[in-house]
Amino acid sequence: MISQIKKGIYVDNFSNGQVQIGAGDFTFYVKSGYLIENGKLTQPIKDVNIIGNGPEALKNITEVADNGRIEDSTWTCGKGQYCPVSCGMPSVLVKNLTVGGMS
Repeated sequence: MISQIKKGIYVDNFSNGQVQIGAGDFTFYVKSGYLIENGKLTQPIKDVNIIGNGPEALKNITEVADNGRIEDSTWTCGKGQYCPVSCGMPSVLVKNLTVGGMS
């Protein structure tokens, strides 16, 4: 999957997501990852945000890997109600999301 990407990011650790449920808009904080340049992982990245819209992001998935797993940790949605949630999925290639932050 990575070998076909000219410029992008690979995220290996997310944190602190927020979603506007009605609109589907989201932002997730990238704790760690790497730049992808000409099909190779290059520089480490951190402290950036991935911003997008859920339904649009789903439409923009162009590839799904076979490395899916569900974390066995306890996760919660923390919008005041602290609802238990699961966390996990396979790697996916999304062709268009907004990435912002400082390097």
